[in-house]
Amino acid sequence: MLPVLPRVVTGISVRQAFALSSRRMSESDKPAAEPSKAGSPTEPQKVAGASAAAKSKPKARAKGYRPPVVEETPIIGGRFLTAAAIIGGLTLVPLSCLGQKLEPKEPPPSAVAEWKVGGKSTLRITLVTADYAGLSCAYDKEFEGKHCANKTETEAWPRDPNEPLDDNKANIIQPYRTWNDNQLVLVAGMWATPALATRLHIEPPGNLLPEKLARFVIECKVHFAGEMEKPKLKWGQSSSWNADPSQNMVKVAVPDSCQLIPEPSEACPGGVICALLTRL
Repeated sequence: MLPVLPRVVTGISVRQAFALSSRRMSESDKPAAEPSKAGSPTEPQKVAGASAAAKSKPKARAKGYRPPVVEETPIIGGRFLTAAAIIGGLTLVPLSCLGQKLEPKEPPPSAVAEWKVGGKSTLRITLVTADYAGLSCAYDKEFEGKHCANKTETEAWPRDPNEPLDDNKANIIQPYRTWNDNQLVLVAGMWATPALATRLHIEPPGNLLPEKLARFVIECKVHFAGEMEKPKLKWGQSSSWNADPSQNMVKVAVPDSCQLIPEPSEACPGGVICALLTRL
């Protein structure tokens, strides 16, 4: 039997002939891979290096360009001079005549010689709003319709049913001491005057201790309605009743008008430096 010869096909390329053939294509017969359209991995690095070099390259300056002049900060400037002027003013004004004129003057001593029944005088008293409820006296006589809160140490003065429930103690006599010279005097209805009624409304004592409240000074024009002999006095809600051992007869004053006055600061014991520090 004769061997079968392969058919010869004309008109086709070698690649098509191999595709039609039944044998495998050898590795050497495979077509070479086409180069990738993307650039090589080294190309981006070259581009990045070029851009960095372009950035680091200094820009050409225009002709006639002058660098800005850096001015040094002056040691003595406007703010320094302003602060020095303020400190100088605070230092010199208190020591000058102007400072002495602005400083409130010490009050004159109480004119005790004018304290006579039927007479008039001026009283200056230092207070805190806690004195409204803390100061009290006990005596069994009235003066122009004014009386102490108690008749005796154990008996309260009977309340008039026609009186209002709260009249700021308009008819109650209370003990006080004058400002600076510490003279004992009894004053009736002082908290019912407009000046003290307003102060009591602005700064109610509540449950605060007297030491926690601001002290102020009241100046009252008064007339004297009488005097008490050894009245029992109480200087705080928790204090006991006692008579003043140094004064048997105590004048009773009724205010005609009252006003708040400034209280000058106490003299500084440390000289000029201490006085300056207290004013700053």
